[in-house]
Amino acid sequence: MLINKHARASSSSQMVSPVHELGVSTGQGLRRNIYETRVLVASDAHLPYLDPSLLSMLRTTIREFSIQCVLWLGDFFDCHKYNHLAPGDQRLIWKQEKQMIVDLLMLINEDLERVGGYQMISRGYHDHLWLNRHTGTEDMRSLVRNLDPMVATLMQQGRISISDSATLEGIPDAQGEMTWVFTHPLHYVSTPFQTPREFAKRERKHCIAAHAHYFDVARDEEQDFWTVEASGIFRDKLSRTDARTETTWRRKKSGFWVIMEGSQPLGFCSGCETSMVTSPCPCVRSMPYIQATS
Repeated sequence: MLINKHARASSSSQMVSPVHELGVSTGQGLRRNIYETRVLVASDAHLPYLDPSLLSMLRTTIREFSIQCVLWLGDFFDCHKYNHLAPGDQRLIWKQEKQMIVDLLMLINEDLERVGGYQMISRGYHDHLWLNRHTGTEDMRSLVRNLDPMVATLMQQGRISISDSATLEGIPDAQGEMTWVFTHPLHYVSTPFQTPREFAKRERKHCIAAHAHYFDVARDEEQDFWTVEASGIFRDKLSRTDARTETTWRRKKSGFWVIMEGSQPLGFCSGCETSMVTSPCPCVRSMPYIQATS
């Protein structure tokens, strides 16, 4: 569990006027836009199974790259008491787990305050399980708001934003057109990159896809768009053994991504050294670090 202390958010804090559609209704079928151009994408936290070493690296990366938005791309919650990932693990009660989630959100809020950044939490498959099994949580907004009054205050201030849609768009170009799709699909297939490539082809945008717990980056077949498998920031040792054949095996490596305007996605995984925090992870250096052409 996180043990860091955090200061209480003051209800008298000055209200901010963010550019990420504060107050706009976000139904299940609507996409949120992320207008910032320095976004850290952290998917599949599966709390309480957070990787502590990755959290430390993530916080350093926020500061080093002046991250403006941390996107929790689905499966922020795990709902492990109801699913197959850890059927025998009943050690943590919900009150403890809830405090861990609150502590994490407050820590990241502290890191983002320097540049006036915010957190975006989007829906994933396991978040959907929580909504189905808990009364009073009809959408992601109510699920997150009910965690703690401090979290509710940050939501009111626009420092935590919620997407009930599993797919978002972001990173605008000079003309204001969104250049990236961020998605946490309900299902994934065994072929690596198939999901983000399908999105890139259909949307004509770069794409990062979560849920698969696979960590890598490539270009699409036409070499026009980046396609990224997001992996997650869960602890590797708690991942299920994958019984697929070697040709379709998805590597269960945890990690996160920095997405910036006009450049290759930067991946940071559980195997990275701390000294590598300002450069791409060697695990994803299958291509030179170049400027994106679209």
